[in-house]
Amino acid sequence: MDFSNRTASFGGDIAGSRGQVQIVFINNAPYRAVFTFGTYDQTDPSSKPDFRQFSNDPAGLILEGDSTSPIGSLDCGRVFSIGGPRMLALIADNLPDAPLADEASIEGVEFFSVPGDSGAAPVSQGKSPPFEALLGVDFPCNALLIVRFEIDDLGPSPFRVDFELIPSELTR
Repeated sequence: MDFSNRTASFGGDIAGSRGQVQIVFINNAPYRAVFTFGTYDQTDPSSKPDFRQFSNDPAGLILEGDSTSPIGSLDCGRVFSIGGPRMLALIADNLPDAPLADEASIEGVEFFSVPGDSGAAPVSQGKSPPFEALLGVDFPCNALLIVRFEIDDLGPSPFRVDFELIPSELTR
């Protein structure tokens, strides 16, 4: 693990506090994206990830094809993850009472075509692999993380995750 990741500031205003990371998802695939994303500290086995889920449930968050999510925020953590197995295990082990959408509790991102008003269930069109970015290496706290889902005609998976960021003016 990179030294920069272990020593990077959590971006809080006072010692011991944490800043935030802002996140926006841009789904450039024509299918609904279903996944769990969050932040956690990979060196702490008792870490309680700050996470959210996009699912097929109309009562929750939904990210349709060819759409952009509202900007959301999470507490800053050493790892930002989209469907990463370590994050999913920490959620299961350390947040046993958290409400979870089963179809979103998967590694990576699954994409679904959604039939019209026929009442038929969404149909899987494939997955992208999990994605993780490290604090201090790939992003700073208080940044805006921009995540794009794309069709990947050349890669081993039918979809891919692209990542970029806009850093905050604040350095801590």
